[in-house]
Amino acid sequence: MVSIFSDYVQSEADKKNKSKKEWLLDIAKNADKCLFATHIGRFTNPDVTVNWQANINDRPAEGYVSTASVSCSTDVFVAANYMATASLLQQKLEDGKSVYEHLLLDDDYLAQDITDTGADYVVVRSALLEIRTHEKPTTTDTRLKQVYFPVGDGYHLLTVLPPSSLMQEVRLRIRAMEDDARQACDKKSEKYGDVHERIYNLTQMKFGGTKPQNISFNNNRLGGRSYMLPSLPPNVREQTIAYPRNDFFRDTLRLRDFRYLFLQLHGCYTDNRNNLAIRQKIRGVEKKIMDRAMQSVYALRQKEGGWSDSRRLSKAQRIWLDEKYKAERYEEDGWQPDIVKDFSAWLMLTYEWILKRDKILLGDGELKALSKEICVLIREDLQKQ
Repeated sequence: MVSIFSDYVQSEADKKNKSKKEWLLDIAKNADKCLFATHIGRFTNPDVTVNWQANINDRPAEGYVSTASVSCSTDVFVAANYMATASLLQQKLEDGKSVYEHLLLDDDYLAQDITDTGADYVVVRSALLEIRTHEKPTTTDTRLKQVYFPVGDGYHLLTVLPPSSLMQEVRLRIRAMEDDARQACDKKSEKYGDVHERIYNLTQMKFGGTKPQNISFNNNRLGGRSYMLPSLPPNVREQTIAYPRNDFFRDTLRLRDFRYLFLQLHGCYTDNRNNLAIRQKIRGVEKKIMDRAMQSVYALRQKEGGWSDSRRLSKAQRIWLDEKYKAERYEEDGWQPDIVKDFSAWLMLTYEWILKRDKILLGDGELKALSKEICVLIREDLQKQ
């Protein structure tokens, strides 16, 4: 079986009409022309050569999203004519690690493949590891953007370097989300009906014009396109909520707000695969439906206490929804079984009404699991307050 590395070298060598050995040695000798970096100034101006490499740890850093707290690949600052060297070093192999990572470890993963090309492994490894890994900039560039940042009683003038690695990671994750969404909406796909997410109001920017290779390796790999996430103040609209007259679930919850979720749930119910992953998807969609219903619960609790006294609600729903009865909500638990029963009945009846003839009849096991989830939801709600 041909390895990814051998296949890649053969393919690139054929394009240049060279032997694998010749191509590999030619590529390796240019490694010192490349520089690993996570922040690359060329994204602001193609003539800027100021770069920086942050330490990527893939762990939370003080609760902020930063290069140090996101698992993203290091970019390569490189001239267009040495792009092939950067591409070889960043090539992912069967185990998910790059060529550079294996060379750095000096394990046996690539030794035989490189030897099979006719080149000396030690010579090739030594040449490829000449790539520069970190150069802390000592000066800025007037073409970079700068901001005055308040520090104590004064300000520091900071240079803003575009976070190339983060930009590319955002692009990759959004593309993956879009692909999941397409498959979830495609009736011919095995993932049809799966829970999926979308990000709207994106701005796409293109760096490098028709020559994205002039900016960086990752920029060239993704065709120069990156997404900018919206950074705008929230547009909060006042929402009205219907006070329940007789029953919270029938009078307050609007079916149009839940239709898409119940359709997702039906897609999970009709999946022929009965495994842990499917059951987890079912629980996940049911949790979303419950959370959506709880938004109306919280909205009613914001109203002035005593509003339920003029309605014909059950005692359990008064305690659950009206802040006048907040003390009883915590001190008593006799109301909880009634809410669990009402909540479960609403879920099942709403599912049957939306799906009509296409509905799936659920067994006792599924109904018990659903009731258990609602019990957990009610307990968690009480713990939050």
